[in-house]
Amino acid sequence: MSEPIKDNSVKRAKLLTTLSSCCGVTGETALTDSAIILLFASSLGASNTGALFSTSALPLFNGLAVIPMALIAPFLGVRRLALTACLISATGYIIAGCAPWLGGASTIIWGVTCAALVQSGFVAGWFPLLNSFLKAQDRIPFLGRMRFSHQLCATLFVLASGWFMGAAPSVGRIQAVVLTSAVIFCGRLAFILAVPNFPMDSSGGNGPASSLQCLRGIAANSEIRRFALFQCLFNLGSYAIIPVSIMHLKRLCLPDDRIVYVSGASFIGMMLGYWFVHNLVKKSSPGKITALFALGSLPATVLFFLIDRTPGPVLCVFLSLSLMCVSFAVAAFSVVSSALMMQFSQDKNPAMTMAFCNAFYYSSAGGSRLLVSWLAGTAWLASPHGLPTGFSWLYLGFAAFAALSAFLALRMIPHSAKEEK
Repeated sequence: MSEPIKDNSVKRAKLLTTLSSCCGVTGETALTDSAIILLFASSLGASNTGALFSTSALPLFNGLAVIPMALIAPFLGVRRLALTACLISATGYIIAGCAPWLGGASTIIWGVTCAALVQSGFVAGWFPLLNSFLKAQDRIPFLGRMRFSHQLCATLFVLASGWFMGAAPSVGRIQAVVLTSAVIFCGRLAFILAVPNFPMDSSGGNGPASSLQCLRGIAANSEIRRFALFQCLFNLGSYAIIPVSIMHLKRLCLPDDRIVYVSGASFIGMMLGYWFVHNLVKKSSPGKITALFALGSLPATVLFFLIDRTPGPVLCVFLSLSLMCVSFAVAAFSVVSSALMMQFSQDKNPAMTMAFCNAFYYSSAGGSRLLVSWLAGTAWLASPHGLPTGFSWLYLGFAAFAALSAFLALRMIPHSAKEEK
C-alpha cells in the first residue's frame, strides 16, 4: 500500500465490514442457501425448475457478470460500485418478497434474477475493498472470523424461520420471512457507507482497452488459470448437493419444517468450516488440505444415494451430519480460495484479477445448480420403480467430481500459498 494505515482505522474497517457481511449474508440466506426460497416458490406454483433456478441465479450471475462489472470499477470506483449494486439488489429482493401481490412465482424469478445480476457489481467491489486494508497474513484469519460471524447470524435466522413457519406454513408466513430477510439485507449498504477510505489502486489504465489487456495477461498466467479451473471442478462436486438434497427430501414427503431444520444444520457445518480453516491450513499444505475438503461431500452423496423412502428422525440426524460435512468443506475452501485470489492480485488492476478468479468460482457454483434446476423440470429425476432415480445419478456425478478434484488438488493448488497465509 502506498500510505501507512492507522491501526484504529483498520480495526474499525474490520468491524464494519463484518457487520455488513452479517447483514448481507443473512439477508441472502432466504433467497439462496436455504429451503425457504424453494418453499416460497413452490407455494406460489413454481415448478421444480423455477424453484431451483431461484437458488442458482445469484452465484450464476455473479460469475457471468463480475468481469464486465470489474471493467466499470476503474471509472466508478470499487466502493461506489459496491454501494450501487447493494441498493439495486435490495430492491430486487423486496420485489421478490412481494411476489404474491405482484404476479406470483414469475415475480420471484424476475426479482431474484435482477438482484443477482446487479449483485455481481458488489462482488467486483467487495474484495478489492477488503484487500485495501488487509495484510497478507491477516487474510485467512479475518475472512474465517468474518464468515463465521455471518454464518452464525444466518444459521440463527434459518432456525428461527423454521420455528416461525411450522410444519405446514402458509404463503403469508413464508412471505414474512422473505421480506424480513430483504430488510436485513439493506444493512449491508449502511455499514459499507461507514467503512473508512483506504488507498487502493482502482486505475484502469487508459480505459476498457487497458483493462482487457490486463485480463489477457491474467488469463495467460498458468498458476492463476490452473487455480481458477480447479475452483470449477471443486464446485461441480459440492455446490449443488444441498439444494438437490432438499428437493430430494421434498420428493420423499419429509415435512417442510424438518427440511428447513436439515438445511439449517448445513449452516452449522459452514460455521465450523470458517472457524477451523485457519488452524487446518497452518498444519498442512494448501494442496493436501484442499484434497481433504474435496472429499467432504462423499458421506452425503453415499447416504442420499441409498435412501428411497421418507427418512425417520434418526436418519434425518445422519443426513444433517452429512450435509454439515459438505458445508464445512465448501466454507473452508471458500476462505482458502478468497485468500489465494487476493494473493494473485496484480498491482495494475487488482479488481480485474479478483474478478477473473470470481468468474470461475461463481459461474461453476451457479452453473451446477442451474443444470440441476433444468433436470428437475424433466421426467429424468423420476425413474420407473426398481431402477435408479435421477437423484441417484446426480449423487454419483457429485461423488465423481469430488474424487477427481481431490486427486488434482496437489497439482492445481499453488504451493506458495502456505507461506503467505
